[in-house]
Amino acid sequence: MSQETPIGNLGGGISDEDSKLVDSILNDINSSSGPSQGQQQQSQQQQPSPEQIKMMQQQQMARQQALAQQQQAMAQQQAMAQQQAHQKMNMIQGSGSGDIMENVKLESKNIMAVVFLCILFNIEQVDNILKGVSMFVNEGGGLNMQAVFLKSIVIGLIFYVVKTYLL
Repeated sequence: MSQETPIGNLGGGISDEDSKLVDSILNDINSSSGPSQGQQQQSQQQQPSPEQIKMMQQQQMARQQALAQQQQAMAQQQAMAQQQAHQKMNMIQGSGSGDIMENVKLESKNIMAVVFLCILFNIEQVDNILKGVSMFVNEGGGLNMQAVFLKSIVIGLIFYVVKTYLL
């Protein structure tokens, strides 16, 4: 035996909240059929607030500044590279033997420092010091390539210090 509820007993059980919800759904359905109202509501919802506009403008300005700084840094790097290339070309090409002699005169202190250091590190006393370390001696009793390499590194370091702080 099934229980049936008469339709008359169902009425009157709708609360005010349910009624408002149904009315709002019906209004939404009706407004979607009218394009002008729906578009107005959407356009109002999509418009940013003045604070959002200000933030977007600040972000755009920050991006533009960063881009400008990158472009400026690249331009400086290109200018420095061009200047270095120009200096190298001037040294290589020269306009005759006078320029080569002028370069030798300008670099004479550096040249003399290298010559002095090479002579100093190739005297017999320095070789004898290195021969005292078995790692630097070959089977014939002479200095091996490791000793030569060590001497060249020491010469380079001393030249750097002299050039940086004394010349």
